Amino acid sequence: MQKLLVLIFSTLILFFVGCNKHEGEGGTATIKGSVEMHLCSDNFETIYASFPGEEVDVFIVYGDEEVYSDKTSTHYNGNFQFNHLRKGEYQIFVYSDDESGGSQSGKVPVIRNVEITKNGEELELEKMEVYDQVTNYEGSSTIKGRVFAYDYTSDMILKDSFYIRNEYVYLARQADNYYFERQRTFYDGSFEFTSLPQGNYEVYVYSRDPSQQDPQDEIPVIKIVDILENRQTVDVGRIDIID
Repeated sequence: MQKLLVLIFSTLILFFVGCNKHEGEGGTATIKGSVEMHLCSDNFETIYASFPGEEVDVFIVYGDEEVYSDKTSTHYNGNFQFNHLRKGEYQIFVYSDDESGGSQSGKVPVIRNVEITKNGEELELEKMEVYDQVTNYEGSSTIKGRVFAYDYTSDMILKDSFYIRNEYVYLARQADNYYFERQRTFYDGSFEFTSLPQGNYEVYVYSRDPSQQDPQDEIPVIKIVDILENRQTVDVGRIDIID
């Protein structure tokens, strides 16, 4: 009789433990949200561009677990979601560059805590904003073009014109007062800046001053470029200079 009672008691314990399901997969609820990327200067004082964060790792913690339980990546539009969740408490986080400088890794988590209270619930998080220093960020867009030179005599009589090789082309962000990249043109006068994030740029080449008013006889010929999406290629066409 005593063995029978022990068996019944053990069975009841297993039954109630089995019914008390903890946080995690196996349910019908959903948590979704979006990530906004702010591309900033290294001192965090200038925001060059803001756009949906693409392929950003998003982590989820089930209940009081001490490490993340699962992760996903954002889509091209910055959206993400975790499906098939049971009722309980969850923590969602993404990493952002650390503005305070206090983190050894240079990263800090942006956290959202939520609770699923009923089956089939669909929770949408407040937008998660992350900051990425521009020197650590690699984009997917391209700016290209060609440089064409006019060669004049000292009396400003045209001698020749051609696509010029080995000429410096500079790339700057419009919010800055300095270039961050430069390259020389190829044999056919072409140039190409790659792996650029979204933002507003200036592409320029130095030319002799046709007005002859500049004391150094050197002025920039500037093309303005706005990159508004990932994997965009902008051809600025021909940049004409006086050599």
